[in-house]
Amino acid sequence: MIKNPLISETVDLTAAETHPRVRLPQVRFPLRAKITVPFLILAVGLAIGAAYAITQIVFDTIDERFTNQLIESGKLAAEGMVRQEDSLLRSLRLLSYAEGIPQAIADNDINRLQDLSYGIAANQGEEVVDFLDKDGQAVLSLIHQRGGDATDYDFSTSSEFDYTSVPFIRNVLEERVDNYGDKYSGLVKYSWNDIFYVAGPIYDNQGDFSGVVLVGKSLETLLRQIHDETLAQITVYDAEGTSFGSTFYEPSELDGVEAKTVLANQDQASLKRNIGNRRGLNVSNIDYEEILGPWEGRGNEDLGLLGVSLPRTFLVRASNATRLQITGIVSLMLLLVILLGVYIASIITRPLRNLVEASAEVAEGNLNVQIPPRGNDEVTVLTRSFNTMVSSLNQSKTDLLNAYDRTLEGWSMALELRDQETEGHTRRVAEMTLELAVLMGFEGEDLINIRRGALLHDIGKMGIPDSILLKPGKLTPEEWAIMHRHPEFAYELLWPIEYLRPAIPIPLSHHEWWNGNGYPRGLAGEEIPLPARIFAVIDVWDAMSSNRPYRKALPEPEVRAYLIEAKGVHFDARVVEAFFDLMVQRADQGARQAG
Repeated sequence: MIKNPLISETVDLTAAETHPRVRLPQVRFPLRAKITVPFLILAVGLAIGAAYAITQIVFDTIDERFTNQLIESGKLAAEGMVRQEDSLLRSLRLLSYAEGIPQAIADNDINRLQDLSYGIAANQGEEVVDFLDKDGQAVLSLIHQRGGDATDYDFSTSSEFDYTSVPFIRNVLEERVDNYGDKYSGLVKYSWNDIFYVAGPIYDNQGDFSGVVLVGKSLETLLRQIHDETLAQITVYDAEGTSFGSTFYEPSELDGVEAKTVLANQDQASLKRNIGNRRGLNVSNIDYEEILGPWEGRGNEDLGLLGVSLPRTFLVRASNATRLQITGIVSLMLLLVILLGVYIASIITRPLRNLVEASAEVAEGNLNVQIPPRGNDEVTVLTRSFNTMVSSLNQSKTDLLNAYDRTLEGWSMALELRDQETEGHTRRVAEMTLELAVLMGFEGEDLINIRRGALLHDIGKMGIPDSILLKPGKLTPEEWAIMHRHPEFAYELLWPIEYLRPAIPIPLSHHEWWNGNGYPRGLAGEEIPLPARIFAVIDVWDAMSSNRPYRKALPEPEVRAYLIEAKGVHFDARVVEAFFDLMVQRADQGARQAG
C-alpha cells in the first residue's frame, strides 16, 4: 500500500522539530537590494505608460486565430482518445499473455486469477479489468476505488450485466478476426458508470479459446485526462445528439439533425457552433464555441460525436495615434531598461555562469561536478546547496543502479534455474562478453548496457510455456516456432522499461546469423547490432565448452574448429578473430599468475 501523503507530511514535520535547523550563512549584500532599486524606478515609469496606454486601447476578437486554435484543440483531443485506447491495449496484452490466467479462468479459480491479474492492473494504473469465461459469463472484476491509492481495488466475482448483448464483446466471444485483428473496443453503459473498454481473447497454451479480458476506463476519467492535455472542455454525444459525458457542469444537447450531418460529412468538414448562450456561460465575458467531429474507436468505428469547446479569446488593437504614442514611450523605457539591465546583469551573472555551466553538465549526466563557492550572498548559498544536491544525486544514482543490477542478476539466476541451464552460464558469458567488447573498442555506458543485455539474453524464455521449454525430447516444428519467439518476448518485456532499452540488442538479436538465416528478424551482416554479434560467439563458445544434461563438454580444439568454420555463416569473422585474440590474452594472463 502507498502511504497517505498526510502521514508522510506529519513524519517530516516531526523530524524537523526533533533535529536542529541548519543555520544559513549570513548574507551581506542581498541580490534583492542590487536589483530592486534601479528596476523600481523603471517599473514606475512603465506603469504610468501602461496606464495611459490601457485607457486608449479597445478590445476586439480575432476570429480566424480563435478558429485555428479550436481546430488544433479538436485534433489534439482526437489524438488523445487514440492514445488512451492504445494505453488500454498495452495492458490488455500483458493480461492476456500472463502465464496461468487461461487455466485459472478454465478452472474458475478466482483466487489464482486475482493473484495473477492484480499486480498487472495496479502497476499499469488501470481503472477497471473484467474477465469473462468463453460463454461470456463474468468470472472476476477488478475496480479501482475512487479516491483510493494506486493499489486499492474492489473485487467482484459475479455480475447481472449481460455481456453477450454488447456487439464488440460478442465479436471477441465469437472469435471474429477482421483487418484490425481480434481485439475490439466500445462503450458499456452500466447503472453505476459508463466505461470505455478494449476487449480481447485469451488463449491457453494449446491455442484454445479460454475467455475474454476487458480493460476499461470510466468515461469521466477519460474526458478529464483529455481535458488536462488540451485545456479544452470535452463533451461526447450519441448519434442522436444527446450528451452522455462532459467536463462541463451542465452540458448542452446537440440537435439530432446536426449530429447526423456531422457523422455523414466527417471526412469533408466539422461543425462549429456557439454554445455560450445555450449554457449560460457568457457571464464575465466567457463565451464558448464548440467544434464537433466523430468519436472513433478501433477501425475508425463511430462511437458517437466528440465536442471540443474553448472560450473565445480577445486580443488588443489600438488606433494609429495611440500606437505611435505607445511606441515612443515604450521604446524609450525599454532602451533605459536594456542599458541598465545589461550593466546590472554583467555584475550579477558572473557568479551565476558557473552554476549554469555546472547545471548543463549535470543535465548531461555528469554528477561529479562541484563549484568552488565565492562571496557571501544568496548565490554563494545557492552554490553550496547545489554542490550538496549534486553529491546526493550522485550517491542516489549509484545506489539505485546497484540495486537495479542486483535485480537483473536475480532475474538471470531465476531464469537459469527454470531453464535448467548449466550453473553459472549467464555469469560466465556476461564476463567474457564484457572482455571482448572492451577489446573491440567499447567503453563507458556502452559496457554497462552490454553487461545488462548479456545477463538478460534469454529473459524472453519467461514467456515460453514449461511444456516446451522443459520438454526432454525433440521439439515439434510448431514448438520450435514458439521457442523462436523468445527474442520477441524479451523485446516486449524490456522495451517499456526505459533504462533497459539500450540493453535490448543482445536479447533481441543474439540468434541472428551473419548470412541472414537466424531469427527473429532474419537480419544479415552488419544489420545485426555489434553487441549481439559479440555475444553470439561467446554464447556458443560457452555452450559447447560446458557440460550439459544431454552431452559432455566438447574439447577446445573442436569448439575452435566450429567457430572458424562458422565465420561468415553464423558469426562475424572480425568478432571471431577478436575472440581468439582474447583467448590468447587470457592464456598469457593465466600463465603469468601461475608463475
